[in-house]
Amino acid sequence: MRKPLALIVEDEAMIVIDLEASLKRAGFTVVAAPTCIRTQQILALVDPDIAILDVLLHDCETGEVAEEFVARQIPFLIYSGTDLEGRSDAFKCGTFVAKPTDASELVKLMLSMARPSGLR
Repeated sequence: MRKPLALIVEDEAMIVIDLEASLKRAGFTVVAAPTCIRTQQILALVDPDIAILDVLLHDCETGEVAEEFVARQIPFLIYSGTDLEGRSDAFKCGTFVAKPTDASELVKLMLSMARPSGLR
């Protein structure tokens, strides 16, 4: 049985490092994307079991990424310090957690949300 795959869409390196380490300890395989372009490249190759998404990256607002998660039925957690008001309705399909939050709490939430491995 393969490990569940978590996608981190975040451009702050220290947050990525912390989340990646915590998720790996919890049994996830992890891939990270610091830009919307890189996120689209990754999604062309893999189908994550869960994703964590920042609202604003250096190259874009991630509304289109959230829309793709919804279309592909990928559960996602929105981890941001940015208000969602006036943004894509797709964000409403995710679970919002305000920054900063302890990585262990995020991992617990992601474990409860991740779709079972192999389910497509």
